[in-house]
Amino acid sequence: MKCIHCNNEIDENDNFCSECGHFTAKGYLFLKDNKNRKQIEKGSSNKQKNRLSHLILLLFFGTILFFGFYIVRGDNLFKPILYLKKQVNNYFYGYDTSNIKNNNKYEKKIINNYNEAINFIKKDFSTQTWECFTSLEVKRIEDDLENKYSIPSVVFCDMSYDKVLIIKKEIDDFYNLFKVNIPITNITYTNLDNVNNVAFFQPMYQFVNINESINKYNKVNKTQILLNSYYFNDKNNKNLIDIVGNDFYVKDASLESTLVHELGHALSFSLLLKEYNMDNITLETKNNENIINSIINDFNKGIFSKRLVNDSLISYNELYNSNLKIEEYANNISKYAGLLDKNNQVVYDEVIAEAIHDYYLHKDNMKKESREIIKQIKSKIEEI
Repeated sequence: MKCIHCNNEIDENDNFCSECGHFTAKGYLFLKDNKNRKQIEKGSSNKQKNRLSHLILLLFFGTILFFGFYIVRGDNLFKPILYLKKQVNNYFYGYDTSNIKNNNKYEKKIINNYNEAINFIKKDFSTQTWECFTSLEVKRIEDDLENKYSIPSVVFCDMSYDKVLIIKKEIDDFYNLFKVNIPITNITYTNLDNVNNVAFFQPMYQFVNINESINKYNKVNKTQILLNSYYFNDKNNKNLIDIVGNDFYVKDASLESTLVHELGHALSFSLLLKEYNMDNITLETKNNENIINSIINDFNKGIFSKRLVNDSLISYNELYNSNLKIEEYANNISKYAGLLDKNNQVVYDEVIAEAIHDYYLHKDNMKKESREIIKQIKSKIEEI
């Protein structure tokens, strides 16, 4: 039997053609019967209603099941997805990365006072740390460092307990040498675009309301130390000599002790703040905006650090009856301390940081040049 519309072979019991979809004579007569039509409509309607009720029931039980798992497992429920995300990031970067971002920015946020600014910084990191595979032992160390040294956020996301123990010792020993609070908002294990930075001190990262009018919105800045995941990841087998060569930093420097170099920058910055009668630059308002701009300009130009190093140089030359120039004085501490900027000028804050690094590693056996800088620093700390 052939379809009268398309000549497709059909069975005599078919109600429509499988090729063109037209009803056959049998199908036409079947639908013409009102009783058949009503039965079809009634059955179809019931079927749709049953399907909808089944879907609603499945959705209900699925939701209950999901929340049950979430209550039991918490954020760990998403760990497999986060693991895959981390592997994708590792492939993209080419090394074992951190899931923590240090460069988030926020606009149109109402920040009324310093405590709200600090809490906003804490929240930015705490809402990210659920993506980390951090052990409870590491979390306890993070909390301990935050509490002991008034650092709002310390995050060693996914670093091993053994490596974190070394870093904790570096921080503890530094604060034992210089018993002074320094204005760090966070120490963070994160990804840095510049792989030349083993670690990095950033005196001001503009964080909240940077594009808003200071007359309407207060701004929030972070003063942060960042540990580069390129070097501090557990799969990195390089030591510091492999990275920068021999004698670049002060003698006996290690990958972890470079953190002390960055803490040295933070200490120098805290002494600069005291020159301006400021404790920190975290909350920026229309009342202190000009002072903060002056502080950052001073830091970038090295005005304060140049004065401190030159005073140390004068003291050194008088004490040892010598006539060292600043370049030789800095190079005697380390190659890093003697590096010149694009204008062939000594970077004075690096001289200070390396002197602190030397003092940390060698105590009374530090170099004579470093000793004079440490004298100047401790003198200024006593004045605080």
